[in-house]
Amino acid sequence: MILLYTLALLLLGAAKLFVGWRAAWIARKYVRVAGAVDRLTRDNAFRDGNSNRYDVARTAKRYFELGRQVQKKERLEAKHYVWQRWTDRLGGWIGRLRNWKGQKLPYTLGALDVWLLF
Repeated sequence: MILLYTLALLLLGAAKLFVGWRAAWIARKYVRVAGAVDRLTRDNAFRDGNSNRYDVARTAKRYFELGRQVQKKERLEAKHYVWQRWTDRLGGWIGRLRNWKGQKLPYTLGALDVWLLF
């Protein structure tokens, strides 16, 4: 029983470590893309030479790139929340399993000993 408990804690801990690493990796990627979006929104539109008119093609290309980056940012944000939710959920399972050891494990083993005695 103790072996199963230790094995379950080990497997849940390894899973939480992997899922947490993945969530952190996606968060770093999200920060990089969010910086690119912020840079694109703050850049001024380009003007060629002494003209006072904007280049329509460059402006369209800039807006297209901004839309693409925003979509990428939102997709990464959704992924990050899903992975972070799994990390929190696994952390809760580990916490409940650790608390179970102190409360229920001695009684379970005592009942198992009595049952084996009979």
